[in-house]
Amino acid sequence: MIDGADAPDPARRRIRPGEPADAEVLELAGDMPRLAEVRRWTGDVLADLTDEEVADAKLVVSELVTNAYEHGQHPLHVRLRRTRNLIRVEVTDLSPRVPVIGRSSVRVTRGRGLLLVDRLCRRWGAVRNAVGKTVWAVLARPSEHPGAVPAD
Repeated sequence: MIDGADAPDPARRRIRPGEPADAEVLELAGDMPRLAEVRRWTGDVLADLTDEEVADAKLVVSELVTNAYEHGQHPLHVRLRRTRNLIRVEVTDLSPRVPVIGRSSVRVTRGRGLLLVDRLCRRWGAVRNAVGKTVWAVLARPSEHPGAVPAD
């Protein structure tokens, strides 16, 4: 890193007023997602987890942020929260339209993001806000219970 351009801007990484103490928030800006920055931030926040847990979280965050930019309206922020057994990812944008899993085929190179989220996460969904929505996904942390199958 020569000029710090690869590091997330510290002003964009903060706990927002009213947030639970265990939440980390990355503010999103611009017309294009800076997915490398978002993935790096996710890895930093979850650095004490296993490589597999971090990789799964990075994939889910990337897919939800990409969807917010491509199908949402003015993405606002990504929020990560953890408990001992779970990782919760939230992406908020200003569009009221909630996402649905699309149809995918071998001939189409798009439309698999929410399918991946659905397969990786214990559960996911969307909540409409007064303005916009928050799409959320919950990953189980199998390293906390080796060999255990997460219950729904």
